[in-house]
Amino acid sequence: AYKMAYESVLLYSKHACSQFRVKTFEGRCEIGLLLRSYMGIYTLTPNPVLDLGGIVDKLIPNEKSYVHNETRCPGGNGINAARILHRLGSPVTLTGFLGGGVGQELRLLLNQESLNHKFINIQGSTRIGITVSEKDSHLQTRLSFPGPMIQSPERMALFEFFSKIKKPAIVVIGGSLPDGISVRDLQEIINLCQSKNIFTIVDCPAPILKKILARETLMIKPNLHEFQEAVGRKLRSAESVVREARKFSKKIPLICVSSVEQGALLVTPRFAWYGEIPKVKIRSVVGAGDSMVGAIVAQLWKHKILLKDNFEEFELHQSAELLRWGLAAACATLTHPGTTLGSREQIESFYSKINIEPVKSN
Repeated sequence: AYKMAYESVLLYSKHACSQFRVKTFEGRCEIGLLLRSYMGIYTLTPNPVLDLGGIVDKLIPNEKSYVHNETRCPGGNGINAARILHRLGSPVTLTGFLGGGVGQELRLLLNQESLNHKFINIQGSTRIGITVSEKDSHLQTRLSFPGPMIQSPERMALFEFFSKIKKPAIVVIGGSLPDGISVRDLQEIINLCQSKNIFTIVDCPAPILKKILARETLMIKPNLHEFQEAVGRKLRSAESVVREARKFSKKIPLICVSSVEQGALLVTPRFAWYGEIPKVKIRSVVGAGDSMVGAIVAQLWKHKILLKDNFEEFELHQSAELLRWGLAAACATLTHPGTTLGSREQIESFYSKINIEPVKSN
């Protein structure tokens, strides 16, 4: 009977499933199906950006600087995280708001990477971001424009989209907010997901994060400056960051803080891990934090049964690996100029070179 069930799953998976899982335990065969229409990872980027990048010999005020090595990439925290997720083989769907000619170019770029996206069409125009690096120093000048005004019908279309998502799923909310979208809107989306037992992850600027800390989310990923601004105090050591993060652990079981003492921290209710990347030539910092989020979420999806049903076991055996994969992805992206993200091959090659150590706090 188990053999017949297994063969049925193989046949059915060709038509309706993105992947399937077969697990044997004490003589039983357990089969889990991941249906395309019900499961997956969703990234919400409320304020996407077309990232223009390039290199100049030197930036001189009031003088024309000629840019070479031009790059044009889809950007925004959620989009970048999704691009890494896709490269690591995770099922991901992108959403948010796109409009105008810039929005059309973003869609084309996402199609070129074979990314599944369901953005809300808007009347306004998607914003542009500019990152210019000096050739010798690799110092960067970054310009971020505000973005479009989101109209009420467009806003309601986003709520309708999330009302159709079914568990098990993970929703990653990343980046800044355009006019017409408020933190309260994000809170409503988090509440909606929570009512369906859908996990949410937040990677947003400090003013947004500060208002999200009281909500139950699976993970947040600020850098140290953002975390300090969100909690309203200076934190001068890894141990002090761990102690502060633990205040939120009951509602947010995974708190990842980057840019801490040349590395990053992952704090869970019972454990804290500190990790560092190997010495590499840093060509750009754009997208490194987003890459970290993408790689961590890929591992969360891989281990979602353990995470949902037995978090303590997951926390004990897998939490350190989340940070290792996250830092490997960040490291891969750091080695690229402009706005280019790391590849799967680079992420896997850096994985074994990441140093992870436990952190104790009194």
